[in-house]
Amino acid sequence: MSMNILAWNIKVGQNKDGSYPLPKTENLDRIVDIIKDSKVSIACLQEVDAYTLRSGIKIHQASYIANKLRSITGKLWNYEYIVSRKMKPGYYGNAILSYYPMTTILKIPLPRINSKEDRSFLLTKVYVENLPMYIGTFHLGLQGDQSFQAKTIKNVLKDYKFFNKRIILGGDLNDKEGSNTYYIMLNQCFPMIDVGPLGICTFNCFHDNSNPKIDFFFIRGFANCNIKSSVLPIDISDHRPIRLSLQ
Repeated sequence: MSMNILAWNIKVGQNKDGSYPLPKTENLDRIVDIIKDSKVSIACLQEVDAYTLRSGIKIHQASYIANKLRSITGKLWNYEYIVSRKMKPGYYGNAILSYYPMTTILKIPLPRINSKEDRSFLLTKVYVENLPMYIGTFHLGLQGDQSFQAKTIKNVLKDYKFFNKRIILGGDLNDKEGSNTYYIMLNQCFPMIDVGPLGICTFNCFHDNSNPKIDFFFIRGFANCNIKSSVLPIDISDHRPIRLSLQ
């Protein structure tokens, strides 16, 4: 098995400063190129809009990216999407894209407590070389909601007995290495591994490269694989993508 997976908060296609490119699909096209050029076969994306005024009333961003990948790679890219928040009109959420066969297993809302936005967790089943694995993506909140939401994810995975499966979770923790949220993802209910890279900025790095890493891959069940990870020095949104390689 040899594959590359990407985790990336794409900030609804905005520029890193929060403005929008013209056309509004320009950064989506750049994201497609990064996925293709990085030889990625699965992408976990956060902050993905669908049919909103701000990002384009006719644009479902996950569908747009998947369709563009199909056209330029010749592979049957598909996507699964979860709504975190209903907009007026449209939706805001997370997505997983894959050119392997994929089905949705869990869609878990992560309601806000102290912060302003509900968040979500999406888990899919992906068949790679006819072997099943579980790929999840998350986007946690702010103002202390991260810890509660991380506990919810780990408790649900335990309840559905995913602790003995091959599982990869990639997403935006909105908290740093060594935080309570971080240790919940590692240790709550059953252990997972942070596959790094450690201590590398992923948020607002164009402004200050000493900023913390808040985007992560947590995995379980891949002890026999050669695992490498890297933060790609790309500042399309305010987050940098992480690429995970398994061989």
